Amino acid sequence: MQVAMKTVLKHFLGKDISLKELDTLTGRKTGLWTWTSQVVTVLHKAGLDVKYYSTSDLEPFLHGEPFIRRHFGKDAEKILKFTDLPVALESIRELLKYKIFEKRKLPFNEIESHLTQGHVPLMLVDHNKLVGRADLYQGHFVVVTGFDDKDIFYHESGPADPEANKKVLKSTFIKAWNANGTDNDVVIVSGKR
Repeated sequence: MQVAMKTVLKHFLGKDISLKELDTLTGRKTGLWTWTSQVVTVLHKAGLDVKYYSTSDLEPFLHGEPFIRRHFGKDAEKILKFTDLPVALESIRELLKYKIFEKRKLPFNEIESHLTQGHVPLMLVDHNKLVGRADLYQGHFVVVTGFDDKDIFYHESGPADPEANKKVLKSTFIKAWNANGTDNDVVIVSGKR
């Protein structure tokens, strides 16, 4: 997620912020994941026009672990193992104050429309579904850079084999975005506020 943040901060603000500094800003600790709410809060504070869409309402997450277990089912244990829950919940509280969250799944053609307007979608996908592996949820935040009739292009940040504007079948990408654990999270960065 920090690589995606670094990309949009450089693109829209010309700021080259280190991954270590982004870890500090998001509250990420070594070995733990960053939640989308942590990213959106930092991007908003940096002065970007940002909107967060998800199929999951954020407020119930404020009930913590019991809600997460019900919501994610079989994937909850892994998610909790790699989450600093107090940091994630604080980012949700803060984000809700900004009123830049909307509970809805963006139709994919709307995401494509944002791309044609020069906006940058950041999307949470299941990396295992993206590469065709049947394994537990592996959250992966990507910067979507373009599309054509059958493909999506995104920046693959790695850690193995990073690639700018990597091409994947649109149907595969959408399957990875629809996977359990992603909540169809999309962050649209439109530019400076």
